[in-house]
Amino acid sequence: MKTKLFVLLIIAISFSTFAQMGQHRRRNGMAKIEELEKVKLIESLNMDEQTTLKFFARRTEHMNKMKKLVRKSDDLLDRISDLTKKDDEKNSAKLKKMISEYLSGSEAMVKEKENFINSLSDILSYEQISKLLVFEKRFREELKGILFRQRMKSRN
Repeated sequence: MKTKLFVLLIIAISFSTFAQMGQHRRRNGMAKIEELEKVKLIESLNMDEQTTLKFFARRTEHMNKMKKLVRKSDDLLDRISDLTKKDDEKNSAKLKKMISEYLSGSEAMVKEKENFINSLSDILSYEQISKLLVFEKRFREELKGILFRQRMKSRN
């Protein structure tokens, strides 16, 4: 009996450890991707040290605002999903309001992106801002492609 309990305890600890290692790897992977993005961005925009510092300070602030807006949007979608699972006629008014809030949140994200891009004109040239826009789109597409290929490899 003690042996079975001991084995179960070891298995439980192992699963917990593996789960934590997986989370750690994901965080490290994201950190590496972000570092690679920064290096490629500095290269692409050909920024000097002072411009780089100003740019990334402003970009970090923008990214934090965007994360908050995305979190709020995701939470709202979760609430909408929960409410739609309940088959209740009374929910229509709530859903209408929540849809409106969701759309307002989407507009806020677009507005935040616009404000960020417009705020760069004092530290970057319009050519650099244009390169930034192109870089961001291509980097995301490249990343999606890599992730897709990795998933396909793991399925085979």
